[in-house]
Amino acid sequence: MSSSKDAALRDVTDVVESYLTAIHAGDTRRLAEIFEPGASLIGWDEGELRRVPLPKWFAFVDSIPSPASAGVPFDGKIVSIDVSETVAVAKVSESYRAFKYVDYLSLVNDGGQWKIVGKSYHQFAA
Repeated sequence: MSSSKDAALRDVTDVVESYLTAIHAGDTRRLAEIFEPGASLIGWDEGELRRVPLPKWFAFVDSIPSPASAGVPFDGKIVSIDVSETVAVAKVSESYRAFKYVDYLSLVNDGGQWKIVGKSYHQFAA
């Protein structure tokens, strides 16, 4: 693996790990730093396919106790990451509220900084 590919993988991994820790902490300020403002969120939640604008999702995350504040142990993990030059996709799993989620995060390198541009997800009963 080339050093530039290694560096890209490290940078993407850092963003994805930040996503997982920010979700667990309910840290929408950090989430806003790692998501592209126009990012799309779509997925299955409580049996419905939902499309959620980023500001609405941040407001929801801010409105409920975070898993960390509720004493839920951190269980976020990276399942896989695939990087192709300036784009990447990561598969992650985590608990949030009373559910388990699998998220697919699409990332783009925008001038040397990786940002999440899309999140598709599926919610499972915990």
